Amino acid sequence: MAKKHLRREIHVEPNHIDHLSAPPKVRSSKEMNFDSLDDFHRYVKDETWDNEFDNLNLRLRYLPPFIVSQTHGQEEKIKPQMNSLNKKFRRHLNHHVQRHLLPDIKKMSGIDYEFKKAGEEMVPNAYGTCSVYKWHFEDHSNHGFDESEFANRDHWNVNVDIESNSSDPYVVVNFTASPVEQPTLVEEMQTTIV
Repeated sequence: MAKKHLRREIHVEPNHIDHLSAPPKVRSSKEMNFDSLDDFHRYVKDETWDNEFDNLNLRLRYLPPFIVSQTHGQEEKIKPQMNSLNKKFRRHLNHHVQRHLLPDIKKMSGIDYEFKKAGEEMVPNAYGTCSVYKWHFEDHSNHGFDESEFANRDHWNVNVDIESNSSDPYVVVNFTASPVEQPTLVEEMQTTIV
């Protein structure tokens, strides 16, 4: 009877990071793949707790919530027109990305990301049998921190690529946070000489 109480999952609210601290000496984050939006959010939150939010490479493949709502969670009820060729699907997906996915990443990471749309395109494959609709968001800002905060930690960039293809309603999200290469003293001297 006591074991039932030990298995209960504990939900912890994400914390907001006000000040940067030194990065961990040993990094444990690696490339991860997810099939659930909740697992993705939980991992982003956990990496923030572990202070490894600046070095992530995550891939998520999921059915968007508006498709799950329309099909009542039953994949056999997915209609053939529920894909990126449908304007209504793209409009709903864009709304989901702008109003839910990106703000949830911001909330779960605890960092004030300022995602800006860097591109949107439809790319057909070589044979013309299907196409992929892509959105690209990026944040190359200071993420709400003062420049003095980066004395302990390097700057990092965040890129979010969202893809939806014309064969099914699944959405693929690639979330990458990577440190910015700081120029070395020799490189700085070479650029000032030229």
